[in-house]
Amino acid sequence: MKGESMHLSDRFTSGIVPIMAVSVLALYIGLVLYMAIEAWPALIHMSWMDIITGTVWKPMAQSPVLGLSYIISASIYVSLLSLLWALPLGIGTSIGLSLGVSPRIRQFCLSTIDMIAGIPSVIVGFIGLAVVVPAVQSMFSLSTGESILSASLVLAFMILPYIVTHCTESIETYRLRYEETALGLGISPWHTMKAIVLPSAKGSIILSSVLAFSRAMGETMAVMMVVGNAPILPSLLGKAEPIPSLIALEMGSVEYNSLHYSGLYVAALVLLMILILTNVLVYMYSWKTRKDGHHEVI
Repeated sequence: MKGESMHLSDRFTSGIVPIMAVSVLALYIGLVLYMAIEAWPALIHMSWMDIITGTVWKPMAQSPVLGLSYIISASIYVSLLSLLWALPLGIGTSIGLSLGVSPRIRQFCLSTIDMIAGIPSVIVGFIGLAVVVPAVQSMFSLSTGESILSASLVLAFMILPYIVTHCTESIETYRLRYEETALGLGISPWHTMKAIVLPSAKGSIILSSVLAFSRAMGETMAVMMVVGNAPILPSLLGKAEPIPSLIALEMGSVEYNSLHYSGLYVAALVLLMILILTNVLVYMYSWKTRKDGHHEVI
């Protein structure tokens, strides 16, 4: 009787899991199709190339223009710059947690970092507006500190926990795998970390970077509060308007089914395609490393 019950349970599980997987996939495909349908009027009004390369965003003009070039550039600029600040600090913190502290302190630090990751973005943005923006304004003698630099520093704080958590887990796994053998050969822990552990954890570090980049690209509230929200050519100390900020600021007041409304869906599609392309490239890299015989944990 017990064996029959387990057999029925296995059959139920093997039947329901594929259905759930297909349902999730269908949900995502449906989401993309819905966005494409809503964006279609704008794509009829302007070609993809004109939208992506256009530099003027005036959807409510007498002759609407939906150029997203500067807005796309701002999203990529602020995300990559935040990654530039956060990645070295995150890897350094992970190395320090792996080599420099006891397991109990390491676990406490990681738990604290996880709590920091849960701080609402509006609070981070408020702190950035009160602290980072005035500091940038004073340091560079600007009329306003709202800029790409301020936004990247705020974003770096937000993505740092993701980098530290993923890198620490991977580095600690490889350190425990190789440390005893390395010590037996007379190799110091620091040299083992530099020559063996970090190269072995390269794939996981790349993955954590991509996750952090995706998080930065999609962040809205904190960035919107400190970046200035001007759809102009982005510069380090100048204002800009990333895609999420554009959508958040304009979607609430846009006329339903207007060309402006459709243009915002085009912007959302562009953001989605950037993130999908980034993740596809990472998994292609992962597949290539496995094919070449490198067994990195990604």
